Amino acid sequence: MGNIQRKDIMQYVVYCIALLGLYFGISWSGEATDHKSTGELAKIIEVMDKHEIELTDWTLYTREHLNSWKTEGEYEEEFRLLKENTPEFTWEPLANDELRGQKKAVATRTYHDTRVTETLTYIVYPHNEQLHSYLIYNVHGEKKVTEDQWQTLDWIIQNRLEDLFQNNTKIFTCVSGNSSDKLNFGFKKQADALLADFSAQTIESLKEETFISISAYTNIWNNSLTTNNQNMNLQVAIRATQGLGGKTTVTIGTPIITTEY
Repeated sequence: MGNIQRKDIMQYVVYCIALLGLYFGISWSGEATDHKSTGELAKIIEVMDKHEIELTDWTLYTREHLNSWKTEGEYEEEFRLLKENTPEFTWEPLANDELRGQKKAVATRTYHDTRVTETLTYIVYPHNEQLHSYLIYNVHGEKKVTEDQWQTLDWIIQNRLEDLFQNNTKIFTCVSGNSSDKLNFGFKKQADALLADFSAQTIESLKEETFISISAYTNIWNNSLTTNNQNMNLQVAIRATQGLGGKTTVTIGTPIITTEY
């Protein structure tokens, strides 16, 4: 797998599900994320709290190649077993996605007390004269939860990973929040302050009039990807919203931000 190019990292920052495509281009090193599945998420939220950034949403994401098939329909038993092993999810039928040339089924489970939603996406698509099946796991929330709820959530995620994924899968984390327009006095200064709380060093950056994106590396996490022959495992983006009463949106991701700008 090749390294992610600077243009890919700094100019084509994509929504979380679109990370599916970027995953193929990542050169990954190090161990899986912290044993506590929500460890990186908790650290990012802690830093945002310190800087009075109001949390708006957070996402955990992972995916894995399951199997390869030679003929149409061989994957149906795998899909049936997946549904059987996840009865707490509400599954849609496995249907053709003609635009993407693949088959896809989506399942969700929502915890209304915490407004957290788990999503499983099963995909079958052709590649090199074979059919390949993938499973995507996504956890999304819109608010902070209590310590007890974090512990329960971490237990759920850890067990889900152990039940559904064969390998030591990597977890991608993305957190977004809003701050008042007081940050507009200097994006670089604010970004540097955020990086300092992760003990992170800047690898590369992109700065525009109302936006800054910084790729960085921190030693507090073991995992990283390679960009321009340097390790990177943290990205910070700050964007100002134009107009009266505009806010500043802050997005912090590991290993790559997964929000459009």
